[in-house]
Amino acid sequence: MNDETPLFVPTLNKQGYAAPNLDPFSIKFTQFAEGQFLEIGAAFGYATLEALKNGASVTANDMDARHLDELEAKAESIGFTKLETITGEFPNQLDFEEKQFSKILISRVLHFFTGEDIQAALTHAYNWLKPGGELYVVCETTYLTNWLSFIPEYEKRKANGVAFPGEIDDPKHWEKSWSDNLPEFVHWLDIEPLRQLFEQAGFEVVELDYINRAGQFPESLLLDGRESVGIIGRRPDNENTQEPL
Repeated sequence: MNDETPLFVPTLNKQGYAAPNLDPFSIKFTQFAEGQFLEIGAAFGYATLEALKNGASVTANDMDARHLDELEAKAESIGFTKLETITGEFPNQLDFEEKQFSKILISRVLHFFTGEDIQAALTHAYNWLKPGGELYVVCETTYLTNWLSFIPEYEKRKANGVAFPGEIDDPKHWEKSWSDNLPEFVHWLDIEPLRQLFEQAGFEVVELDYINRAGQFPESLLLDGRESVGIIGRRPDNENTQEPL
């Protein structure tokens, strides 16, 4: 992205902000591989465009058709032809075939889901992946300067054994500067619950780490290098090697 590109672009449906500068996990998703890619909650499609640039075939999904219209126009202006778009809310309004995709990206989407809904969403993603295919997920943590007031509450919940300590029903109670473009529920995650959720869904965890958002998020939001968390899970490629009895 050039120097004039903003670090945050408000989504058109008040589902947070799109980040044009891709994080390391999203960049790995964009690297070419055989088969069809899927980006869930693509918004304006920054990762999709990069994957198309690298020669991939991509299905881009978003719940707001206006985002996908902009993505299609951008892809057409560049000459990218391996793009399909599908409007619908993930996962219940999407009906993909099992074992259809080699890579799936869900970036900065699942932190708007409850823990139970994340479990269901990961099961859908697992079923849509080919054996050996990979799911890339990026979520926000509470370790951002504008969420400093929530960190003690988050740590207290973790210490008390709350399964999903980052669930927040009233974001505006804790955050006053960016929450106008957030929905009424957010769910900040970190390494431990994400690993558990992926393993419960059947994934092999390939990579899991915090993401330092320097250069990707506005500097005023940066805290300590744990601003986001990313995970890559693989659907085992040997799960169906036995012949049925």
